[in-house]
Amino acid sequence: MIADHIHSLICSTYGHTLVLFTSYHLMGNVYQMLRDEIPFPMIEVWRHSPEEITRFKQMDNAVLFAAGSCWEGVDFPGDMVSSLIIVKLPFAVPDPISEAQKKEYASLKDYIQAVIVPDMQKKLRQGFGRALRTETDTCVVSILDERAGEGGRYHEEVMCALPSCKMAKDIKDVQHFIRNRKGVEYYL
Repeated sequence: MIADHIHSLICSTYGHTLVLFTSYHLMGNVYQMLRDEIPFPMIEVWRHSPEEITRFKQMDNAVLFAAGSCWEGVDFPGDMVSSLIIVKLPFAVPDPISEAQKKEYASLKDYIQAVIVPDMQKKLRQGFGRALRTETDTCVVSILDERAGEGGRYHEEVMCALPSCKMAKDIKDVQHFIRNRKGVEYYL
């Protein structure tokens, strides 16, 4: 279950987590499931809420649940975000413009490869950039969408979109990474 994976990752990194959703509905459901289970301050951002983002930035080990505009244009420097959880690949929601655009391609597969996948890759890079802004930033990035995993439908496209980095297969790898990269003050 997604909520269980998110819970494990948040606890493994002692908070300091940005959880990016593509759906406000799913975000609200997972937040409700975890709000009494997570031992760190949790903040939920609905639409663009500068006050909530500022509140997150002022806390040392908070967890921010966000969607929409938080995928881009919000800076979280240093150890503020040591864990970025991307719940689903950020594919665009179909709309009348995309439906009309789709008709310009010979097949649905051509349209997906020419438009949908590159748009997803761009948004994925933007989400990734919320946590890693400089060469000295360190962060665990977890993509929970099984389509991104080894053997998944979009694994290659996801790997091409992101910078080269080590891959973790287990929650213990995440814990080991955090313990070896963060100083004592991180845990206080």
